[in-house]
Amino acid sequence: MRRKPRPNRKQPPADIPSHFNLKIKAAISLGALGVGLGIIGYALAGSPVRPVSFTPFTILSGVSVPEMPAKAADLIQAAAVADREKTAQAVLHAVATIARPGVLPYVVSAICRRNPEVAGPVVTTAIELQPPDVLIFCQAAVGAAPGQVEQIVAAACQASPGSFANVTLVAFRQLPAANNLILAGLARARPDLKSYLEKAEIQSGPDDFEAVIKQTVQLLQAAAQAESRNEKRK
Repeated sequence: MRRKPRPNRKQPPADIPSHFNLKIKAAISLGALGVGLGIIGYALAGSPVRPVSFTPFTILSGVSVPEMPAKAADLIQAAAVADREKTAQAVLHAVATIARPGVLPYVVSAICRRNPEVAGPVVTTAIELQPPDVLIFCQAAVGAAPGQVEQIVAAACQASPGSFANVTLVAFRQLPAANNLILAGLARARPDLKSYLEKAEIQSGPDDFEAVIKQTVQLLQAAAQAESRNEKRK
């Protein structure tokens, strides 16, 4: 009786893969991983990273209130000369949105001190944002940039025409020697007052600035009342 041949123990069972099969599967897995990484890399290369834009609002939002005036002035100082007026407007809008109304005059003062060339537009924007504080803004700007008093008075009187008398008096009390520049700023913003100012100087004398302004107001009011009476008669 013949004996059955013994099985070759060196051959692996059918359910265990050989080393060759393992190598093939490993190669396939690595290939798939490489293709996947290649696709991801291509996608990233095709999608450029967008830089984060820093606006005055985002920058000032991270600054404490006591540091805000100095930081606002820094932002305008860092801008190109041609862009400083536009930057100042953006900064003031940001401050008015972030902080309480009482902070804006300090920001106006800091900006005008560091960047006096934009004092006029700064005052205009500040008054547009907070009209009741026209005199506070005027005082802050004149104190910080006295060399720009004519531009400041012109800007304030143009932004708030009805406040011309108080604006000019505030500026004069800070800079009495600049009376001619203050009147020039007023005349530039309110050319309709030229005849009234001339009459007031004749009646009050050119050396008494406050009297000239007060007399101008009286003449203007008298003219308005006379015009109103004439309208009623028609």
